[in-house]
Amino acid sequence: MRILISSESYWPNLDGGAVFEHWLVHELIREGHEVCVVAPGDSLKPSEEKDGDSIIYRTSSGPLPLSDNYKVSYRAMPTASKAIDDFHPDVIHINTMALTGSALLKLAKKSDIPIVATNHLMPENVFMSLPSFIKDSKALEEKFWSKLVDFHNKFDAVTSPTPSATRLLREHGLVKPLYDISNGIDVAKFSPLPDSRKKAVRSQQLKRFKIPGRYVLYLGRVNAEKRIDMLIDSFARICDETDADLVIAGSGNRENELKQQAKSLKISERVHFLGRVSDEEKVALYQCAELFAITSPAELQSIVTLEAMACGLPLVTVDVVALSELCHDKKNGFLVDLDDNQACANAMLVILNDDNIRKRFGKYSRDFVKNHHDSRLTLAKFTKLYDSSIRGKFPNNL
Repeated sequence: MRILISSESYWPNLDGGAVFEHWLVHELIREGHEVCVVAPGDSLKPSEEKDGDSIIYRTSSGPLPLSDNYKVSYRAMPTASKAIDDFHPDVIHINTMALTGSALLKLAKKSDIPIVATNHLMPENVFMSLPSFIKDSKALEEKFWSKLVDFHNKFDAVTSPTPSATRLLREHGLVKPLYDISNGIDVAKFSPLPDSRKKAVRSQQLKRFKIPGRYVLYLGRVNAEKRIDMLIDSFARICDETDADLVIAGSGNRENELKQQAKSLKISERVHFLGRVSDEEKVALYQCAELFAITSPAELQSIVTLEAMACGLPLVTVDVVALSELCHDKKNGFLVDLDDNQACANAMLVILNDDNIRKRFGKYSRDFVKNHHDSRLTLAKFTKLYDSSIRGKFPNNL
């Protein structure tokens, strides 16, 4: 098949959607398919670049308002049109409701090209960094859902990564064929360290990042919707009862604010901000952590949580949206209510202080990901989706 994939956030971005889409492109190519990508570039001038065996058509792009990390398409139609004319796709797969997706949708309908979509968004992803009168507005939240669902009802079929995510779309009016397809995890790449190697790798990591000893890990975007402020406050409550530190790996627009929070709580020396880390460093950070904690209310799946689980980590997560589908309370971690900082603190302390619980929870995490979120299952489902779209006949389940 010839598959055109589009996203408004793509490699080299490291948010969950971008990581998943880049993986999908190259796995499809390895399976023998031809794939090209349409995504934002770094300037107002459109461009093309090679990424292995794929071509990326970069649109005329500029900064995303209120974000210092992301570029978005300013003019997408010329690049979208060129990609279709050059590549002649059998099917198009859109991953973001934005100008590029809208342009490709219009062109696909005009040329009768099968087109499917994946939704990675919810209102919190967009509104949490905005002023309170916007992010707390129920009217704007409903307007967002209305626009999101109206957009996706124009496609042949839609996916989202979890049952929770697809349920939200149905509840807000999506009528097209809808499937939950996990973003998937490479369970060979993300795996626990053998005990024989763990000590050496841990020593190497601690030296590289200047971490003094055991640590709780959060890895991901350091933005408002991730609610890392809750995690820092929760950790401050147990500092005197554990020798573990808190490690925050990733970049974003809230880093300075969070550093100031740690300073005001007098725990700066126990909270380590690593910034953006490489793939190799990321795997090692998971493998050497005691547990993974995430207090974000805006997760339609959470690839970083899947990665942590695949590496055999116990979890502490908030009980919001899809995180409860990954963290099974008292089986591989503890679920806590959003903003219940004391419960979050208590949960981390229980895991940090009990080797048996860490091992039991960690094994459950690893087994669950292997059985339900192996990337090979994800690839097979997307391949079946594309084939179904080309044939114009969708099954009840993929």
